[in-house]
Amino acid sequence: MSNQIKMGGRMARAMVYSFAVATLMGCALGRDVVAVKAPAGTNPSKGQAVRIESVLDNRKFEVAPASPDIPSLDDAEDNGQSAKERAIGRKRNGYGKALGDIVLPEGQSVSGLTEAAIATAFQESGYIVARKGDANYDAALPVSARVNEFWAWIKPGFWAITTNQKSEVELQGNVGGIKDKQVLKTEVSESKQMVTGDDWREIVEKGLKALTDQTKQLLAR
Repeated sequence: MSNQIKMGGRMARAMVYSFAVATLMGCALGRDVVAVKAPAGTNPSKGQAVRIESVLDNRKFEVAPASPDIPSLDDAEDNGQSAKERAIGRKRNGYGKALGDIVLPEGQSVSGLTEAAIATAFQESGYIVARKGDANYDAALPVSARVNEFWAWIKPGFWAITTNQKSEVELQGNVGGIKDKQVLKTEVSESKQMVTGDDWREIVEKGLKALTDQTKQLLAR
């Protein structure tokens, strides 16, 4: 009887794993467009004004990366600069093989999401974020950013799938705890039974929240 129970347990685990693999493969073909909600803050009524002059997407893409956390795009799809600016992840099957891309919709970009996360951090820290056309824009303290890493990926497991997202952003300026150049690094993860478009959105939004929080910590120094 005990041998039958053990065999039944192994078969059940194998069926669960096969289902997970099939689920990943079934949703992984082709490029998926996932809209991400950008962080949104509100300017305080008074405070030091800052302006975010530029946010440069400096990520490096590889054709066949050795690790899933390195940006890459399906060579069967558009690999132009516009696609790279909107790319946030790459789907994989249950064995880790790279498949379809995860990209932002037209009108959204990694640099735009990063700028929103940083701007929100300033606003929640008591700074006024001046935009082009505002009367205080020219007098505001300048800040710029360079995005070296911003990527989401999945890690298949026997019982669960882990969604992950990491960022590395260089901030330049002289505001609060930002002295000349400061590097922010974040990484977040969540455990899932299967991965859908909403899960990609959620992990990226969680990563943006982590970037906002770390920027606030820097400004508070």
